[in-house]
Amino acid sequence: MSYPVRARTVAHDATRRVRWLALAASALWGSAGVSRVAEAQLAVDQTEVFLGPEAMGKHAVSFNVTNTGGDVVQATIYLQDWSRAADGQQAFVPPSTLPHSCARFLEIFPLTLRLTPGATQAVRVALTSADTLTEACWSIVFVESSNPAPPRAGRQIRYVARIGVKVYVVPPGLTKEGDVQDVAVERHRPDSTGDTTGRDFVVTFRNTGGLPLWPHGTIEIRRPDNSVAATVEVVEFAVLPGDSRRLRVRVPALPPGSFVALALIDYGGADVAGGQARLDGR
Repeated sequence: MSYPVRARTVAHDATRRVRWLALAASALWGSAGVSRVAEAQLAVDQTEVFLGPEAMGKHAVSFNVTNTGGDVVQATIYLQDWSRAADGQQAFVPPSTLPHSCARFLEIFPLTLRLTPGATQAVRVALTSADTLTEACWSIVFVESSNPAPPRAGRQIRYVARIGVKVYVVPPGLTKEGDVQDVAVERHRPDSTGDTTGRDFVVTFRNTGGLPLWPHGTIEIRRPDNSVAATVEVVEFAVLPGDSRRLRVRVPALPPGSFVALALIDYGGADVAGGQARLDGR
């Protein structure tokens, strides 16, 4: 049995902001071989910024870096490329390494910061020579601090911490398109609690358009008469143009019987992408 996918248009907020994202820092003990987490000292007010190369587009944007700690912080600002795997894991490599790098189009100022406790300073990201760009590109600006602490009982501590602000350059005329390529039911993958019981829905979504997407949705579990037996949420996830994401969602407890799971993924375009899989209750 096949079920129709309802069409609708959903507005998507292109300005994705956070209010003071805390920076996690890792500490390295040189002689003791012990690791611990150092007190976070830096925060930014945005984690993603967008630029447009067209005549009326935004050619420069700024984000603020704040020292939330009690000591003076020295920080270095630099650019890298990044990618995201189907499971959501991210990788960072030197600038101009990846095909969709924005590095050649971006200028950053300043490249170093010195922040006293409580101080805030803006970092400017400017777009240059990108008028002929026809596809979206993306890079990341890292703010990295490396501060030594006073020696303690013969040990010297040094911690290196960084936080990234993703930069997207989006030319005009690109569209939001997406497709659910597959919906499957698999044995539950062990989670942080060690639970191995039950099953997972595994939804593969592909970004077939030219814009970065932040889809979300639901999985409706329907009886043979098309009534809804249960609904589970697919929380928002990110997927770059041309990439796929493989999402795992826990199958809820169901009574005995036959069901169809209908995945409805809202990617912000004109339609909702859909896919389905059969499963038995147990």
